[in-house]
Amino acid sequence: MNCDDFRAAFLAGDDTVESHFVECGACRSVRGDLEATRDALADAAVWEEPPRDLGRQVVSLISSTTQPAHAPRRTRRWLMPLVAAVAAVIVTVGLVGVLHSDPPDWEVTMDGTGLAPDARSSVAGWNTSAGTRMVIQIIGLEPAPDGHIYEFWLSNGSTHVSAGTFTEGGEVELGAGVSRADFPRLWVTLEPLDGDESPSGFTVLDTGT
Repeated sequence: MNCDDFRAAFLAGDDTVESHFVECGACRSVRGDLEATRDALADAAVWEEPPRDLGRQVVSLISSTTQPAHAPRRTRRWLMPLVAAVAAVIVTVGLVGVLHSDPPDWEVTMDGTGLAPDARSSVAGWNTSAGTRMVIQIIGLEPAPDGHIYEFWLSNGSTHVSAGTFTEGGEVELGAGVSRADFPRLWVTLEPLDGDESPSGFTVLDTGT
């Protein structure tokens, strides 16, 4: 099952496909959006067909703002159909965005080292004209202690490029101005806040290559 098929099935309410989240970092990265969209689609008001003269009703609603303050308020009965129509448009736009989000160009895992034996992570990456965009899912990594941060690196031999810093696991989105094809090793270090921009010797996650 590809990502588009999975997302369509998930939004349709098919819970039997949830195992795809375990295998796909890209879909995990938008799980919150998918669940919110599915909840919205379950609301019957979203699917209510607006009246044929909705356009006239909207014009009347807007025009009513110029009526004298003492004029009878006859427009309130149009608010619910209008809100339902606007909600349907918002949900449709969101649904299109979720279904057409690009799958990652590559995915790898980083294993925990002796400094973080319970940690593990997956990295989904997208090659862009500006370099590389990555979404990292990290579990089992303790929050960085006071005075320290975690730093994500792309490396080729002794050449290292930082993709950014973070302080705890979970979902982290980072970017680097280089191609991952030129920097195959991905790793995370624990860095003291000491102004030294080179990697420390405290590696906590690593692809190993």
